[in-house]
Amino acid sequence: KIFVIPKLIYNVNVVKMQNNQKIIAIFGGGGFLGKHLMRQLTKLDYRVKVATRNPYLKGYLKPLGNPGQIELFKTNIFYPDEVKQILKNCDFVINLVGILYETRKQKFNQIHAQFPHLLSNLCNELGIKNLVHISALGVKEGHVSKYMQSKLQGEKNIQDTFRSSVILRPSVCFGPDDKFFNTFASIAQFSPILPLVGGGKTKFAPVYVGDVAKAIIKVLELNNLKPKIYELGGPENYSFRKLMEILLVEIKKKRFLIPIPFGVAKFQSYFLQMMNNPLLTPDQVEMLRYNNIVSGEHPTLKDLGISGKTIQSILPQYIYRFRAGGQFG
Repeated sequence: KIFVIPKLIYNVNVVKMQNNQKIIAIFGGGGFLGKHLMRQLTKLDYRVKVATRNPYLKGYLKPLGNPGQIELFKTNIFYPDEVKQILKNCDFVINLVGILYETRKQKFNQIHAQFPHLLSNLCNELGIKNLVHISALGVKEGHVSKYMQSKLQGEKNIQDTFRSSVILRPSVCFGPDDKFFNTFASIAQFSPILPLVGGGKTKFAPVYVGDVAKAIIKVLELNNLKPKIYELGGPENYSFRKLMEILLVEIKKKRFLIPIPFGVAKFQSYFLQMMNNPLLTPDQVEMLRYNNIVSGEHPTLKDLGISGKTIQSILPQYIYRFRAGGQFG
């Protein structure tokens, strides 16, 4: 009797989810944004199908929902039959797949352009209600960065193929486990200097990862007659130098902020890109030549009813671990 009751409750929950929940397919759900997004989706009673190369390494996603609410599927995103299997019976699709640098096996064009083209075609074929695609703030014609060029091509491939689509262009995302503040805080642990490529003048509009997740949920059920683009930036713009100054104050460390000309930075990046997790690549140096802020040409977070959290309200909640005394430092 002790074991029958939980089993009955489990079965009732699963039946309820299968009958009432809308189903979402997520590609790239195991990353930084994906984890925050799934917490919010499961709270709203969505059922989630996660496509992943290795479901055995993504088991940490399942506890983010109720039993049976999150399913993991072994998927090669370049095999149409495997992608189609994930999309079957889904109401919505979210594409979070992206890379920050190229490797021997993963190229910008494959990940950011070819896969969105395949995905949007299959969404059309299977009658998906809406496709939400994550691009990048700063995408524009004529950008010299291969990363940005591939992101733009991906957007075009989706817009040309699938009319019921929403493209979100977030700036640098911050929050627990982010790769921006955590990376530079790690460098500050052992290095007396923090380099400022191009003098640290490049401007960013850092956006809280939780706000990006909210934006995705807001646009999921929009009735799109044509593709729509949103630019997601935080409430304030900062220079790269100012972001480093804010970080150093929060982790209570004094470091020299050394300006590095773009030419010198690019030369150094040819060596830094050889690391397993490159600190800087030549393509990233090219991206830093452009500001990464909202252009005003597209709707923003405010148009979705989201005010956006500031860096000062979120950063102290997780970056304290880099202080000498941790949260008591």
